[in-house]
Amino acid sequence: MHDAYQDGWVEINGLRLHYTEWGSPAKPTLLMLHGLNVTCHTWDPFARELQKNYHVICPDLRGHGDSDWAREGYRVRQFANDIHRFIDALGTGPVHLVGHSNGVRVGIAVAGERPEMVRTLALSDAGPQNSPSGAVAMRDFLTATTNLRGFRDEADARAFYLGHHPEWQPEFINLHVKYQLRKNWAGKLVPKQDPDLQWITGSISLPDVTYLWSMAKRLSMPTLVMAGRTSNVIDAEVVDKMLATMPNAKATWFDSGHYFLRERPDEFLSCLSAFLSEHEAA
Repeated sequence: MHDAYQDGWVEINGLRLHYTEWGSPAKPTLLMLHGLNVTCHTWDPFARELQKNYHVICPDLRGHGDSDWAREGYRVRQFANDIHRFIDALGTGPVHLVGHSNGVRVGIAVAGERPEMVRTLALSDAGPQNSPSGAVAMRDFLTATTNLRGFRDEADARAFYLGHHPEWQPEFINLHVKYQLRKNWAGKLVPKQDPDLQWITGSISLPDVTYLWSMAKRLSMPTLVMAGRTSNVIDAEVVDKMLATMPNAKATWFDSGHYFLRERPDEFLSCLSAFLSEHEAA
């Protein structure tokens, strides 16, 4: 099985959104939503394997990667509306839906608003709200990594990402360096994402918490909650509330932090594949 993908673009809500497409459209569709300040290419190592059984589509959310920045903002319902229209435009629904971090929040909104369009839902280390310590940690991290002055070259960028994520498998560092940066007019490598995304981690998103918990009650599809035991984003209290709120959910814990999919990718892929195949067969 080759690992080639096709790039695609679609006009949604006045924005040109980029996506990668893997595997045959004849297979069940798997839609994968990335987190804040990354790109669709963070899913490449998983899409490469999952395309054997699925038609894998990984969009760059608004403000990220090669998709347009959005003047009107980045509220969770705006992300979700983009994905609704994206699914309709590509004619791929209903889909298996996977999200990590902010992609979890978007996934909960998408599946709650239109449960008939989501066959299964896999949520990687986030929920309708963060743990108290997680909210602070994510805000501080995004502030540090959004307002970068720029890198001289790829080696400089690689050293920066390694410093922040020494526990990641090397492939994910390389993907960050290759796809997450652009060369600006001054010849510096700077992040592709819109700096305004950092406001998601502030008080502007507090109203989303109540909304997302209300959407969580509507998740009738099989739902897998994946969490890291040492995550600084969610904790056992949030996971327990998710399991009590979501009608058809189960949880799996990883002996790792928030980025277990990049620290233990084989374990993550095995867990996700088993969940998908179980319900695909059903």
